[in-house]
Amino acid sequence: MTEPLPTLDEFHCFACAPGHPKGLRLRFRESGPDGVACEVTLGADYQGIDGIVHGGIVATMLDEAMAWCLYRHRRRVYVTATMRQRYREPVPVDTPLTVEARIEPGGSIRRVRLDARIRTGDGRALADGSGLFVTAPGSVLDAMTSAQRAALEGMFEAFAARDHTG
Repeated sequence: MTEPLPTLDEFHCFACAPGHPKGLRLRFRESGPDGVACEVTLGADYQGIDGIVHGGIVATMLDEAMAWCLYRHRRRVYVTATMRQRYREPVPVDTPLTVEARIEPGGSIRRVRLDARIRTGDGRALADGSGLFVTAPGSVLDAMTSAQRAALEGMFEAFAARDHTG
């Protein structure tokens, strides 16, 4: 298993910020040449119906996996243009889950398609999704603080160095 990807402490992201008091705190690792994955167990704070993770939280996990896949493998900031999700079975709380995403072949530097999945430890697929991501418009980049931009640039440079030496 590869080491976890760095965190972006400068962001207050509900999905991935390690210090977000109510966040999911997803921490991804590389899984192959075009993929990422993370393990997570969500408690009752994230349920809709008793014992079942809220569908919006499920969609958030799929979206975040695809975004981190692009951070790691495209080393650029993208935004979600479209996304679909399919809920195959209820996602139970207090159950170890794997959230994974992979870049689909093809696409361009500006438009990238990805697939994502949530499954149980024994491999049972609970939810999957796909998304079209486009390069972030200037307004999104302009909304970032200088510390946030610097953190992203530093992370992308570290990924590029790793890719050229490994």
